[in-house]
Amino acid sequence: MDCRKAESMVGGYIQNTLSVDELSDFLKHIKECPSCYEELETYFIVYYAMQHLDGEKEETLNMKKLLELDLKKKEKYVHMKKIQRTIAIGIFFLIVLGLMVFFGITGLHMNNIIY
Repeated sequence: MDCRKAESMVGGYIQNTLSVDELSDFLKHIKECPSCYEELETYFIVYYAMQHLDGEKEETLNMKKLLELDLKKKEKYVHMKKIQRTIAIGIFFLIVLGLMVFFGITGLHMNNIIY
């Protein structure tokens, strides 16, 4: 992924609208590109501040820490979705294989009855 593509995805990251594959590619790029990480950090801080302007909390928030936590949370999400996808594909192939065996055995049995 190039920087232009990553920068265009910052809003989607913040709004949680990226697909799992897009999010995975985006996270990989952000880890490797300090410039794009800074871009994300800036937008994240602005977005978070805008979302919490009305809050009456007077505590100081460590925005960098919040972004790091958000990135880790989304990395775990991507990892879990990839595991779920792999399991689903495995189950699908096991079902197909089971059906092939079942119909293969049934077909052999039917051939033996006919002949």
